[in-house]
Amino acid sequence: MEFKKGYTLEEMKELYKWFDEQKYENSIDMGHGIKVNDVKTLVEGSRTVAFAKPENPTYSGQLRFLFNVREALIEQGKVIEN
Repeated sequence: MEFKKGYTLEEMKELYKWFDEQKYENSIDMGHGIKVNDVKTLVEGSRTVAFAKPENPTYSGQLRFLFNVREALIEQGKVIEN
């Protein structure tokens, strides 16, 4: 998904639903010196803020990062089959 100044409520729900329904490794190297050591904490911390003010474009960067994390988990084979 490309960066946008804002994401719809439906896009946000779909993103968080994916994280809720999948099993995945809890750390990931995103490249460029960025490593997420606790994906679950990142997701939960951002969820509260994102849904509190969904119309606020301030959080679009954080949501885009979560879309990138999801893509990286899939591409790196870190999603655990159920």
